Amino acid sequence: MTLTDVQWVLGHAHLSTTQVYLTAPVEDMIAAVVAHHARRAQPQGSPPADPDRLRYRQQSLDVLFGQGPA
Repeated sequence: MTLTDVQWVLGHAHLSTTQVYLTAPVEDMIAAVVAHHARRAQPQGSPPADPDRLRYRQQSLDVLFGQGPA
């Protein structure tokens, strides 16, 4: 279930309200990121995505790696 699905089910107006209830273990987060990149590395038969659209926001990376507010 996606976070936005949980937000809808709980009736939260803002996603930040839903995020208060999340406490994912670091190991789970890292495993999910590794699995995502492993899936992306497999050929899909489609043209490569635009590299400019694959960039992460610095704020997201800071939160992910504990260098910013959660």
